Amino acid sequence: MIARRALLLIAVGALGCATAPVVAPPRGPARAVDFFPMRAGMAWSYDTETGIGGDTVLNVLAVEGVDGDAFIVRSGSRRERYERRPEGVLREGEYILREPLRVGASWESSGGGRVEVRSIEASRTVNGQLYREVVEVHRSSPQSRIETTTWYARDVGAIEILGETVSSIGGRLRVRSTLRGYTRGDDTESTR
Repeated sequence: MIARRALLLIAVGALGCATAPVVAPPRGPARAVDFFPMRAGMAWSYDTETGIGGDTVLNVLAVEGVDGDAFIVRSGSRRERYERRPEGVLREGEYILREPLRVGASWESSGGGRVEVRSIEASRTVNGQLYREVVEVHRSSPQSRIETTTWYARDVGAIEILGETVSSIGGRLRVRSTLRGYTRGDDTESTR
């Protein structure tokens, strides 16, 4: 009888533990660095519509080197240096995302260009995948005459990139990259 009661108490205790909800720790307000996470081994693959003859090519970006808050990101044979700072994310010394992260916030870029946060969306679907917490950033450059709009998803990175320019003969050229997939790399490192 005592053994039976003990088993019943253990079963009730186990059932109570099994049904207790798991609560994730609250996330703070999003910061610019949350929209371009980087760590060793992280990589993103994109389907890129070249705008030439309807061709689509595969592009891959991969973090191949880490030195503190600096990251070397490779795309094909090209390597670029990214840095994460409290005020945002830099690529080759120029901010691609910057605090304050709110609609209308803007900053200067190279060549007399301008970068502006155009929208902060609850979600955006790209290639059939729903991403939550998305920031749209627009970059214009009068010198190069290239305009780029990039959508970044929190904890993922760039999910869609649209580049447009006018050719020397007046035609409009458009290149669009959409995220096919990504890997988080070494999850043991902090994304800060």
